[in-house]
Amino acid sequence: MVANKKQKTPAQAQRSKIAEAIRKRGDKGTNIWLVRPPFEQKDLILNSDPAFEAFYLLEGEPDFKDIRYLPHWYEVQDVKQAWQPSKPFASVTTLAGGTLQVELAFDAAAPKGDAARELAPVDGIVTVNLHVLNSHVQRVENWRRVVPCIRRVRVHSTRSVERQILIRLNSLKRSTLGKLQAEFSDVEVGIFYGAVATLLRRRDLCANLDTHPWSTHTLVWSAEAC
Repeated sequence: MVANKKQKTPAQAQRSKIAEAIRKRGDKGTNIWLVRPPFEQKDLILNSDPAFEAFYLLEGEPDFKDIRYLPHWYEVQDVKQAWQPSKPFASVTTLAGGTLQVELAFDAAAPKGDAARELAPVDGIVTVNLHVLNSHVQRVENWRRVVPCIRRVRVHSTRSVERQILIRLNSLKRSTLGKLQAEFSDVEVGIFYGAVATLLRRRDLCANLDTHPWSTHTLVWSAEAC
């Protein structure tokens, strides 16, 4: 009788994926990143710095309501495949209800001009190239801090705090995070920032995160006033 093969624990399976990613990387020398979308339970495996930055670029795009990363980004890829001239990355739903496809094109020649810096769709496809990433450095840096705030409160219910924040901002119109947080002194700081980050990701709040660092001086306002 052949013994049943022991199943790996989630941690062991994840370590195996990382080991496989390192093996497939070979001599390419690219970094390997594990990132988890804020409302998901599985990690994406990204084996290049530009793909890592593209993840935070999309998470911070105020017009993208829902982002669904394609299944193959949850699995280990061959580095050569990850660096194809243009590779499907995600499907997004906009605030207006439209659906767009996002492709990564880091090896392709970047178009020139101001329009090339935006996440503007062409025939339903949004292309993220190095020119786009270089034009959104502040956003990427900020959302590298915003997303973890969401992840840290996933085991807590922040709905009540979120509602209170929205109600308060309807009166204040705009506020810095520092001033707003002072009005919620009875709420643990991590819960407060997790609630704000969640509202930003759900696009219920807007902020000046494309131009200013994420800090107590960050300006936030209701999406209804955007």
